[in-house]
Amino acid sequence: MAGSGDKNIAVAKSYFAAVNETRLDDLAGVFAEDGVLSFPMLPHIEGRKAIRDFYAGVLQFYPKRYDDVTRWFVSEAGDVAAEIHFEGRTSTGRDVIFDAVDVFTIKNNLILKLNIFYDSAKVLQMVGDLPK
Repeated sequence: MAGSGDKNIAVAKSYFAAVNETRLDDLAGVFAEDGVLSFPMLPHIEGRKAIRDFYAGVLQFYPKRYDDVTRWFVSEAGDVAAEIHFEGRTSTGRDVIFDAVDVFTIKNNLILKLNIFYDSAKVLQMVGDLPK
């Protein structure tokens, strides 16, 4: 179990590195072809291409950003949770700082499902509106 947890944390670390370094193809590549992304206030985003397209918009909206993982957790089933401190600046110049938790379901070194949790009301106050 520790071995699968370590391997799954490595996959999640690859996800965060791709997000922080704006490597969209690498980001898409850590998701399963039929992967699912659950993001606050939005319907599920399904499929590697749709997830890549979604992140292209998010990363453009936050040209300055950094997800700093402060703690890792591994379930008995091998799922991984990351506690995150996010700091960034929107394309409109607004500073955005919040904490979040990402929960990964990973199989065969690919993300099957990623659930992202944060205080969306607080983030909306900081950005002024949802990114388009």
